[in-house]
Parts: sequence; C-alpha cells; structure tokens
Amino acid sequence: MSYQAPKLNEDGTIDMNYYTQLAKQQRSEHIARMAASLKANIKSFFHVTLPKLSTSH
Repeated sequence: MSYQAPKLNEDGTIDMNYYTQLAKQQRSEHIARMAASLKANIKSFFHVTLPKLSTSH
C-alpha cells in the first residue's frame, strides 16, 4: 500500500466529513458482502432437492 496524503478541506484541515462518508460506504459494502455470504451458507445447509415425478403409471 502506498502512502497517500490525507484529503484536506477548504480550511487546510483533514476532511473528516469525507472520511466519515467513505467509512460508511465501505462498511455498507462489506456488510452487504457478508450478508450475501451468510445467506448462501445458510441456504446450502437447507438445500433440498425434490424427487422427480414420474408420468408413467
């Protein structure tokens, strides 16, 4: 990972609003990935295949 200077606002101070919004976005994306993974794992435990129906008597 390379060094990147912090984003500054108009006052020349670190733009906390920018980093707060960035953190919220990254957290939301991570939680969505984790929820999708959890859903897939739970679904795999309860995967049921129905028997095929025979049309002949």
